[in-house]
Amino acid sequence: MMKKIFFILAMVLLVSSSCQKILDTKPTDFITPESFYATAADLQIALNGVYSQLIDVDCYGNNYLYMFNTNTDESYGFTVDLVTSYQYVPTDAKVNLLWNSSYIGIERANMLLANINKPTMDETKRGIIKGEALFLRAYFYFLLVSNYGDVPLKLNPTSSVKDVDLARTPAKDVYDQIVKDMTTAESLLQTQTATSLGYGGKVTKTAVEGILARVCLYMAGFPLNQTDKYQEALYWAKKVVDSKEHALNPDYSQIFLNYATNKYDVKESIWELEFFRDNNGFANKGGTYAGRFCGIRCNDVSVGYSTGSIVATRKLFDLYQINPASTTTPNKASFDLRRDWNCANYTWGTATVAKKTAVTSTWLMCAGKWRREYEEVMPKNSNYTPQNFPMLRYSDVLLMLAEAENEVNGPTALAYDAVNQVRRRAYGLLLPVPPSPTVNAALTPGLNKTQFLDAIKLERSKELCFEALRRPDLIRWGNFIGDMKTFLAYAIANGGNNTTITTASRVITERNLLLPIPSYDLSLNKLLTQNPGY
Repeated sequence: MMKKIFFILAMVLLVSSSCQKILDTKPTDFITPESFYATAADLQIALNGVYSQLIDVDCYGNNYLYMFNTNTDESYGFTVDLVTSYQYVPTDAKVNLLWNSSYIGIERANMLLANINKPTMDETKRGIIKGEALFLRAYFYFLLVSNYGDVPLKLNPTSSVKDVDLARTPAKDVYDQIVKDMTTAESLLQTQTATSLGYGGKVTKTAVEGILARVCLYMAGFPLNQTDKYQEALYWAKKVVDSKEHALNPDYSQIFLNYATNKYDVKESIWELEFFRDNNGFANKGGTYAGRFCGIRCNDVSVGYSTGSIVATRKLFDLYQINPASTTTPNKASFDLRRDWNCANYTWGTATVAKKTAVTSTWLMCAGKWRREYEEVMPKNSNYTPQNFPMLRYSDVLLMLAEAENEVNGPTALAYDAVNQVRRRAYGLLLPVPPSPTVNAALTPGLNKTQFLDAIKLERSKELCFEALRRPDLIRWGNFIGDMKTFLAYAIANGGNNTTITTASRVITERNLLLPIPSYDLSLNKLLTQNPGY
């Protein structure tokens, strides 16, 4: 088994600092904050605890990915759920759990940063730990501000349980702090590269740069509309490209096969969250999204149990260019190899013994990115998968670069080349034996600035579907509600009348641009106020 970084609760538990993915020791002691942070090893354990919160079931373990990013124009929930279909209210547990989980991560980072200078240790190593902690704190705030809007900004550990009344900080100020922390982190992580580590589970220099590009694009778009941030997004994306640390995997499907088979490709997968096949010895650290909820429906544990809860829309399926010469029926083959990987044209049936069953309806194809039949970690768990989740891929960086370059300088050769790199891989032209070697994968030349942005919007959906980027993309582009209503009209006109497909787009309103502030926190923190519409 390949080594992986070992994420565990670390604020109060003394554990082994092993980086094996499978737990080999159990917590043995209770440690108070007063006696902790005495050594470099203590700081590393504390840092592991910050990482650990990202994979918690209430955060990226499932809640954020499934509950709040299922229903867009590229996917829908197999069953209608009030939360996943934008019918959440301030009292919903999932709304509170995402908020609470993020602030737990922030508190852990604040505790670590407050004690970062306590032990005697190598200063370069101290700087690396500080850089990772600053970045992770900033990322939790990015998660909060992009989902809840104005949020309390807290940069020091809590000194008293009575210290709970904190007013909401304007989103612009929260974003400014995020950029400040991430920029400092980038300067501290100059020697921590993807190549030097060899695996994607830790934050590296280029991971920070790529996420900074994403943060700046969010700031440039709705609701802040700080258009000067496009220049900064371009700067950070170019730093990733110019580092030469990364490149596209020639085979799109191999990216996700690597997650299933516990392999790293730090060229493509710049930063990924690492999950366990079960929760033995942990507290909600098993993966439940990649393959389990977002997977190909199957009731046979030996193949890999999946509810198939996320289904690709026909709109997504139809984005991929078909081969007009194809004779396959009822769906013609596509030049774009991403289509049949992302939109699974089979399930394993509902019986306890799997039977591969073809799916031809383009409204019923499960999201196929994470396929449990390829998992090598045995025995397979019904509820949890070992498959990692990509937080940042190189193709995303290329598309962000193209978008930022278009906004700053128009659809230049640089912008076209970045998009066309992604498209050439999609059409199999980077493979040793391309399936259609003469196909023209290039984006239509001569597009104006608006047309080029529209092309990027479609390309991001085709490339990054089901990776929890579509909803925030649609929001930052400024027409989320309108886009969902356009999708509703498309669905009704194209055979997608089922309530599972249409409910979310029917009920969505302007209030859904933000999540509600949890009622529980409103009752505790008297300075908190509620978001509009709740």
